[in-house]
Formats: sequence, structure tokens, C-alpha cells
Amino acid sequence: MNIKDLVIRAGAGAIYVLLVLFGILGGRFSFVVVFGCITAVALYEFYRMMEKNTSHAISKILNITAGVAIFLSVYLYLEGICLYALSATIFVYLLALFASAIFIRRNDILYAIIYSVFGQIYITLPMSLLMLISYRYNMVFSGYHYASVLAIFVFLWVNDTAAYFLGSLFGKHKLIDRISPKKSIEGFIAGIVFTVIASFIFAHQYPLFSYWIWIIFALITSLAGTLGDLFESLIKRTCEVKDSGTLIPGHGGILDRIDSLLIAIPAVYLFLITFHSF
Repeated sequence: MNIKDLVIRAGAGAIYVLLVLFGILGGRFSFVVVFGCITAVALYEFYRMMEKNTSHAISKILNITAGVAIFLSVYLYLEGICLYALSATIFVYLLALFASAIFIRRNDILYAIIYSVFGQIYITLPMSLLMLISYRYNMVFSGYHYASVLAIFVFLWVNDTAAYFLGSLFGKHKLIDRISPKKSIEGFIAGIVFTVIASFIFAHQYPLFSYWIWIIFALITSLAGTLGDLFESLIKRTCEVKDSGTLIPGHGGILDRIDSLLIAIPAVYLFLITFHSF
């Protein structure tokens, strides 16, 4: 990689990080706008990959609109503005899919419905859970607070950065070669170690959890994030594409940037509600 490409990659990455931080730290309105847009773009990239080898029987516009509507309806529910928006949105979306199955005369219509629903489970559901985490940051406090969401992103960034650089320097043993040949066991371990170190900083800065809870939080984020990264690599290999998109120069698409996030969010949410139940 030459100097010019390196500068472009670094600049694009910095803009993405600043945008995410603005969405998290700017309050609930900036959160909804930024992550609503990220959800829409990620859905677009996912469904476009699904259409690479065959035209999709169900419109991308329908699926993207439904995903954003579900995301926004979660916000309306959490704010107490409309308690029925979420169930109504999901019902209308499913009704549209079922109507498509009946009236569209194509042999692959059921596959298209499966792709459509999976896109919502894979992308929209985790992004909606992220908002839920932001409103229940210690599973007691009701109202927007950024601490837990910020922790997820920082832990993932630390994990990915440590795994990339230390894996490049010392990596000799492949993690799962058939899916992601660039990932090494050494990089995987380095990512976990540095993420745990980052958890001590959060434990000091945000004492809403004990040190042990923050450590487990970091471990779960690191492990689930790696799984999410590998899973998106599998999707791209299956669809025979290098990147999900070209929106972020040197990094690929939005889906390439949030792949680890999509598995980490449900894992962290499950951990937090389990921790609170005890």
C-alpha cells in the first residue's frame, strides 16, 4: 500500500470513527439519525450482495424501508411516543412479504423472502438492540446514556486494531483459513488481551459496573466480534465479492465496518440482562 492509499484509508477511517462518536455522544437524536442511516446503508449493501448472481424477487426499497421503520419504531417505543409502532411495522412488513409470496409468480420467491427476513435479523435486530442497550445502560436506569454503547465500539476497535497489527507482525498460525486467511491465532489472542486492558480503563471511568463485569463485557465483545467478522467474510465469499461496498475508501462498505458489531450486540445484551437478573 503506497503513501497516498494509506492517507486515504486513514482519513476515511477517522471520518467514520468521528461520525460514530457523534452519534453516540451527541445524545438520543444524533444516535437515531446516525445509526438509522448506518442501518439503511448496511441493509442496502447486504441485499445488493444477495442480488449479485440473480435478481431479487422482492424490492430492496421495501426491505430497506422496513428495516429503518422498525429501527425508528423501537425509538418511539422507548420514548413512550407510540407503543404500537413496532408491532404494527413488523405486521405490515410481514404482510407485504406474504402477499409477495402469493402474487409474484417466480420459482425463487420463497428464497427471496428468506433473504429479506434474514437481512432484518442480521442487521436491523442488532441495531435495534443497540438502541435498547443505550436506554438501559445499567439495566436499571431508564433514559439514553452512551456508556455501554461506547464501550462496545471501543472494545471492538481495540480488538480489531490489535489483532490486525500484532497478527501481521507475529501471526504464523491461521485462525480459520478457508473463511479469512489473513486472520491468525496470534492476532486473535492479542485482540482479546488488549480489549481486556481497555476494560480496566472503562471500569475506572464508568463505575456503573464492577471490574469483573467490565472484563467479562470486554471478553464477550471480543469473542462475539471476531465471530461476526468471520461470518461476514463467509457471506462475501459465498457472494464472491471482496467488500460489501465502496462507501469508505480503503475499508469497503458500512457492512464491512459493523460486521463484528452485529454479533457482539446481541451477545452483550444477553450478558447484561442476565447479569441484572442475578
